[in-house]
Amino acid sequence: MRGGSDEIADEEVISSGGRRSQRVTISDLARRLDISKASVSYALNGRSGVSAETRQRVLSLAAELGFHPNSAAVALSASRTRTIGIVIARDPALISTEAFYMRTLVGIEQYLNEVDSSLLLRLTGEQGQDLDVLRRWSRQGRVDGFILFDEHNDDPRIPALKELGVPCVVVSSNAPDDGVGRLISSPEQTVHLLVDHLLELGHTDIAHVSGPFSFVHEQLRVQLLKEHAERSGIRVTHYEGSYRYEDGAALTRQVLATENRPTALVLGNDLMAVAALRVAVELGTAVPEELSILAWDDSPLCELALPGITAVDQQNMERGRMAADLLFRIAAGESGLHWETPAGVLHVRASSAAAPRSTR
Repeated sequence: MRGGSDEIADEEVISSGGRRSQRVTISDLARRLDISKASVSYALNGRSGVSAETRQRVLSLAAELGFHPNSAAVALSASRTRTIGIVIARDPALISTEAFYMRTLVGIEQYLNEVDSSLLLRLTGEQGQDLDVLRRWSRQGRVDGFILFDEHNDDPRIPALKELGVPCVVVSSNAPDDGVGRLISSPEQTVHLLVDHLLELGHTDIAHVSGPFSFVHEQLRVQLLKEHAERSGIRVTHYEGSYRYEDGAALTRQVLATENRPTALVLGNDLMAVAALRVAVELGTAVPEELSILAWDDSPLCELALPGITAVDQQNMERGRMAADLLFRIAAGESGLHWETPAGVLHVRASSAAAPRSTR
């Protein structure tokens, strides 16, 4: 939905003792005063649309709770549309089942809802029409900026938006000094979580099924995984996938058909990991006794699988919130901002166990 008022971003309440407590939002103010969030926003921004009595009630409660606008609020009040644009060049069927996108978009929507702003989303499929949509929306003034995913080498979207003068935040794994905002999630920490877990279990030969090598983040994943595995005395074989269930299944069959097959399989997302588990069961390969299966991204699919799949929670909802907040700050005039995402958390489940004795 589109917000029609100037917006106020969230702030934390600071108690008299100087300690941080519960964060207060315009939604909290609206609920306590039994009025709409729009009315709270009008009152806080000094706009017409509320009575003098309501304005005073809002200002008094905001002062009592220590609520103050931050730089994101300035961006919102100065923006033309209070709308973030996202254009994704992926198969919509894949988007609907992949945990990364679903959780990241939920985090973005949560943030935008709290500041009464909007999301304009377009799924263009994999035919390369995303750049046309970015240009069209920019020229039409439909959004105040874009969040970009799936960065490629020499990605044309970034120079195009810079030429158009439209802010953007790239959700990526690298941090070049190219003058755009970046939400950086280095794969190194996840690589260490996965490889060190397998090392502790005695695995010395693993296979890795990644997403497309054309993505910058997958190139870095493969490089870091190879380097850390070699330092740890682990042999790793890489296979390029597409994040699709079908690819996870087909490549797992290929891995399990090798003469000296690995004792552990790491897959680039939750969907391919579920496919790998199903194929292993169909082929009579015991998980985890003969093959440990791990996923780069955690999701309910990994939790509900039998056995449950060991996976890394990438904190994608929080990443979505951070990307939206960062974009509004850049729209407020803060330039060259690079933020690092929160660390992932390894959830060890029944799909990973000690390597078979004969392979140690």
